Amino acid sequence: MRINFVLVDYENVSSLDLSNLDREDVRVIVFLGPNQVKLPAALVMQMQALGSRGEYVPVSAAGPNALDFHIAFTMGERSGREHPVFFHIISKDAGFDPLLTYMKGKKILAARYCSVAELRLLKAVPKTTKERVEAFAAKVNSPNGTKPRTEKTLSNAIRAMFQPFITDEEVAAVRAALVAKKVLQITDGKVTYPVVGPSGT
Repeated sequence: MRINFVLVDYENVSSLDLSNLDREDVRVIVFLGPNQVKLPAALVMQMQALGSRGEYVPVSAAGPNALDFHIAFTMGERSGREHPVFFHIISKDAGFDPLLTYMKGKKILAARYCSVAELRLLKAVPKTTKERVEAFAAKVNSPNGTKPRTEKTLSNAIRAMFQPFITDEEVAAVRAALVAKKVLQITDGKVTYPVVGPSGT
């Protein structure tokens, strides 16, 4: 099971609703600045409901980007000891983005959102190979669907459709399943599609 770490920059995003994050695959870590000594009762109760899946990290000293460095350290620490993981930073601070790009280059899944409500984690995203194959096949076979013509563009299209929740290994599994189900064929890196006649055959 992939563990989703939701890392909250509470100095930057102080309005939170964690009610939909009470899930076995979610860990919520709220990072508090040195001046944040009082928290809303609603937030405290939601964190308490998470039990061991929710924790606070107080930043004891103020300083430029002090809280951001604590978040960066936590991601490095957790990525080294827990697999597979996905890091979801809740912050309006775009300064995290270069770090997230670097992490993706290292095959560490991470993304930033301005609010909890934006989390794709909360949306119905196909997660199994079967679900992804069905969704991708429906997309390419739709009237306005674009059909990738090379293996590389096919992989990129699969990745784009399901990112940021899909790994390279999972992309390959979807690609192979599409071939097995005869949604498409791959020959020498070229992708072709069955010709569908008026009767649907």
